Amino acid sequence: MDIQEQIKNWERKEGVSLFDRLGLPEEAAVLDYGCGFGHYTFALSRALHGRGTVYAVDINPACLDSVRQTASEERLENIHVRPGNRDYTLDFSERCLDLILYYDILHGDGLHRFTLYKEAARTLKSDGILSVLPFHLTSFRDTERGKRSFTYSILIEEIEKFGFRKISGPPLKGIHFEKVHSPHYMRQGGVELGSLERGEILNFVKN
Repeated sequence: MDIQEQIKNWERKEGVSLFDRLGLPEEAAVLDYGCGFGHYTFALSRALHGRGTVYAVDINPACLDSVRQTASEERLENIHVRPGNRDYTLDFSERCLDLILYYDILHGDGLHRFTLYKEAARTLKSDGILSVLPFHLTSFRDTERGKRSFTYSILIEEIEKFGFRKISGPPLKGIHFEKVHSPHYMRQGGVELGSLERGEILNFVKN
């Protein structure tokens, strides 16, 4: 089974199981922000059994075209693709979303994360869930743009200040799919699903 088949299998099984555990309402409105090539988007769509609405948002047109094509080919009709804003604001009204994913999006100099926290607090319904999968923690900066060593506990404390509470429970792991879409790594060969980096998913409920 090649890497693309492995990922498709993950989207249909492990990915669906991941979101099943969140107990989303049947007609949930969910946002995969910075969706990339849509691996979590497709898992979410299947976890909702074609109901509800999954918004796939990214600033990369090539990613959005790929998500549209796959959603059409696989008849995932509850997926709606939208371009993102470069200032990290969300084109959604207040308290309209049940779940927001920020997966591998809190990187770079890291300061845009504060806008994303505020936007999540604005657009999530009461008891809505913010789900965060952080990588590249060493590139984060504090509010004074100073580099510091970030940890999960520091990140949790930071997010909770924006009106969220960390959900306790068995740890959930997400996959860093970056290498799969990197020509450099693919040329080197040996990219398998089991070799991809995994990280803990942090889930928060809006107070």
